[in-house]
Amino acid sequence: MASSEHPAVGCKTCAFFSEAILKTIRGEAVGENIIRLAASFDPKCATCKYTLDSFARLAPNSPLQLTCPMRLDCFPQKRFFFRTGCGCWDHSAYHLELLPSSELAPTSVHYKIIDADTIDISSLKRWPEYCEQHHEDCRPTPTQPPVTDMILIDVDEHRLVQFPGTPPKYTTLSYVWGVLPDILETRISNFSTLQLPSSLASPEILPRLPLTIQDAIKVTRDMGERYLWVDRLCIIQDDEANKSQQIASMASIYANSQFTIIAADGADANTGLHGVGSSRPFPELPILEFSPECRMRPGPETEEARYFTTWHNRAWTFQERLLSRRSLVFFRGSVIWQCKCSVWVEGVAAEPDGMVVDETWRTEKKRPAHLAFDRHFTFELKTPKRPDFRYFEGLVRQYQRRRMTYQADGLRAFSGILDVLSRTYDGGFLHGMPKMFFDVAMLWEPQAGSKPRLVAPGSRELMFPSWSWASFQGNVANNLSDHTFGNNPSIELTPVVRWYHAPADEPISFVNLTPHLARMFKQGGVGGLDLKFFDVPTIDTGGLTVEKEKLGWLLHGSVSVASFRMQPEKEETSKLVRVAWEEEVAPFVNYHFLDSSGKIVGRLKVPFTREDPVLEKDALCECIVISEGKAYYKRSKWLKEIYLPEWGLNEETRELEEFHFYNVLWVEQREGIAYRRGCGTIWKEGWDRQNPEVRNIVLG
Repeated sequence: MASSEHPAVGCKTCAFFSEAILKTIRGEAVGENIIRLAASFDPKCATCKYTLDSFARLAPNSPLQLTCPMRLDCFPQKRFFFRTGCGCWDHSAYHLELLPSSELAPTSVHYKIIDADTIDISSLKRWPEYCEQHHEDCRPTPTQPPVTDMILIDVDEHRLVQFPGTPPKYTTLSYVWGVLPDILETRISNFSTLQLPSSLASPEILPRLPLTIQDAIKVTRDMGERYLWVDRLCIIQDDEANKSQQIASMASIYANSQFTIIAADGADANTGLHGVGSSRPFPELPILEFSPECRMRPGPETEEARYFTTWHNRAWTFQERLLSRRSLVFFRGSVIWQCKCSVWVEGVAAEPDGMVVDETWRTEKKRPAHLAFDRHFTFELKTPKRPDFRYFEGLVRQYQRRRMTYQADGLRAFSGILDVLSRTYDGGFLHGMPKMFFDVAMLWEPQAGSKPRLVAPGSRELMFPSWSWASFQGNVANNLSDHTFGNNPSIELTPVVRWYHAPADEPISFVNLTPHLARMFKQGGVGGLDLKFFDVPTIDTGGLTVEKEKLGWLLHGSVSVASFRMQPEKEETSKLVRVAWEEEVAPFVNYHFLDSSGKIVGRLKVPFTREDPVLEKDALCECIVISEGKAYYKRSKWLKEIYLPEWGLNEETRELEEFHFYNVLWVEQREGIAYRRGCGTIWKEGWDRQNPEVRNIVLG
C-alpha cells in the first residue's frame, strides 16, 4: 500500500536524485557522481529519513557521519542502488536498492502492490508453470533417477500414501524441527493409521501436526500439486532400514521434487509460513516519493548474514536448499522463487522470465551484481565439468559453520551433496574426503571455536575418523589449498604415502591412487613404471582392538616418522573467544617445531578445548609425513608471513626464494592405532636432520 507520508515540500536532495532516476528511465546518460552528503538529507522528509534510518539499521555500531557521501548508482537496466561513498569498511557492504513504479518502468523490473497480510498463493502458480515450459536446465536429469519406495502426503485426502515404484510428482519441505512437545512423526506403530483417509485432519492428529507442515500442505494444494514429502512424516523414524534408505536417497528426493518449500522464518516447526496460515509479521515496505513523478520502493530484503534465521544456520537445511532444482522461499514475510535460470519475488514485476542472469552487467564499468537483491537467492549445487577441490572445500566450510542437534549426523547431513559430487570426482569420497584430492584434503585445520565430535562428554573417542574434517564440529579450513591449484600455483604438493583402506568383508583399496598417477604424469609419464606399484599389500587387522564396523575408519600406509619438541608461539593460551554456537570456547594454539638444536623448523596448529589441555612447553610429539611441498616466494609473498611462518623464522631459510617442506600430522598412539591430533608443516631439511624412520602405521 502507498505510504501516507510525503517528502517535505521543496526537498532539494530528493529532487536531485529524482532527476537522475528519471533521466535513466528515459534512457539518457547520467554521470557517476550522483552524490550528496548525509548532512543534506532532510530529517523532516519521509524519503530522506527512511534512507538514513535504513543505513542506521544496517550498521548500528557504525553510524553514518554527516560528512559521509551518499551515492546513487543508476544503471541502464533501470536498476538503482543507494550506497555510501565514504570508503569506510563498516559501510561498504551496505546498500539500499530502489525499484521504480509501474508508471515509471512498465516494461522492466518494477514494484507491485500486494496484500499487506496474506500471500495470494494461487497467483504464484505461474512461476513453476513458466519454469516447466521454458527452462530446460531446471528439468530433472538422468543422473538423478527418481527414488522408489517413497511415502508421500496426499494433500487432497490428508493422509500418507506409500508408492513402491516410481512416485508421482511431488513437492518437498525444508524447515527447522526445533524442540516441541508431542509433535507428530511417523513411527511403525502409527504408520497404518496415518494412511487412512483424512487421518492428518482428524481432531486427534491435527493438533499434533506442526503449523509449518499444515501451511506447506495448503501451499502444495494451492500451487496445483497433490503430493508433499516431509522428512518427519515420510520417513518412518524408528525403522532403521527405511531411515537409512531415505537418507541415502536425499539427493534424488530433493532433485526430483517439483519444487522445495523453504520455511526460512522461525525457530521451530510451529512458526508456520507467514502470509499463509498467519499474517505477515514484518512491516510493509513504504513508497518513497522523490518527486511527484518519481515514486520508488525499497527492494526486497535479501538473504544476507544480518537477516539469517535459525533455518540458515542448520546443517540439514544447507543440503536441502542446494539439492533442490527449484525453491519457493518464505522469508521475512515474502515469497521468492529461485530456480537455475530465474528469480521471481512477490511484490516485484519481472515478467515473463523473472530476474534472469543478465550478462549486460559485464559491459558496465561498475557491476552491481553483488548488490542486487536477486543475486542473493542464487543458491545452487554446481557440478563442474572438471572436479574442483576449492569448490568442494568451500562447501565444507559453509556446512561446518552450521549447527546440528545430533553430532552423529555430521556426515549424513552432507551425504546428498557428496552423492552429487561423486559422479564427477574420480573414486568418490571416503568419510567425506575426496579420493582424487586425498593428500590435499588431509591438510584441513580446525578454526577458532571448533571442537572434536566426541561420542560422549569427557571421552577421547571420536564419532568419525580423526583424519576426516567430519571429526570436528565448527569451522574448518584448508588454507594451503588456495595456493596449490591454478595455472601457476605458489605451492606444489606431491603425495609421498600410499594409503590403503581395508574395511571388513571388502577388498583392500588404494585410496590415493589418482594423486599418485597425477604426480607421475606431471613428472614425465608412467612408461617405465614397475607394475608392482599397483599391487595391494596384505593387511592383517587381526591384532587391532577395534570393532569390525570401524575397520573402515582405518588407513594403512608406510610413513616417515620423527619426534620434535614443541614450543607455544605465544605463552598465553587460555583466553576464550565467543562464537555463534557456543557461549565461550578457546581458540586454536600455534606451536613451533624445534629441532635438536632448538631451532624453529616448523609450525603446528592445535585446537584447544577445556577438556583437552594444551601441550606443555618442550613436550615431545611424534609426527608423520603425509605429503611434500615446494613454495615459491615470487608467486605469493604472503606464504612466508602467514601460511609458512617457519620459512622466515629460521635464519637458514629466511632468504630462500623456494621453500621445501613436509606436511605432517602430530599423532597419538592408542592400542596400536595412531590418531591425528594436529596438522602442521616442517622444513624438509629440518625433518631429515631428526633421523626419521620409516614405519608401517594405522591411522584411525
